[in-house]
Amino acid sequence: MGVSENNAHYGHRLRVYRKIGDEIYDEVYYLTENGQSVTKKREREIRAFAKARDKELTQLQAEHQEQVDAANPIKFHNDGRIIGLTRQQQKNKNQMVDIFKLRLRLPDGSISWGSISIDLHGFDNAFAQALERITDVLQINKRTKIYRRMKEAKSAY
Repeated sequence: MGVSENNAHYGHRLRVYRKIGDEIYDEVYYLTENGQSVTKKREREIRAFAKARDKELTQLQAEHQEQVDAANPIKFHNDGRIIGLTRQQQKNKNQMVDIFKLRLRLPDGSISWGSISIDLHGFDNAFAQALERITDVLQINKRTKIYRRMKEAKSAY
């Protein structure tokens, strides 16, 4: 959210708000003292401090997100589908073809693309091939909880 400014009846203030993991940082810096506005010099100091604190929290938030991404290479939609694996209808030579489309973000930031035909391989085999491709590309062990959860996502497609 960053630094926001609010001028309510109980004081002009700056608010720094960030959520890092499960911890919420909600800090308020008042630009008034005893009902009176602070001096311009003091206001600049407070604003600079609030911006510096926001920058510090932004860095902590980015570091936390990198750790989460490294620990969990696969994420899921609310309905249980795997992010990066979609089922699509695609037109091929005037015929509609049912496919699984893969779009995986690799640890180095690049993207791996691919598709597997459901019509050609059958749904179960195509889904198994998609999981195989994901585990190979992202180097996920098949004995982990994340792999079991990926297999359970089959019903969402």
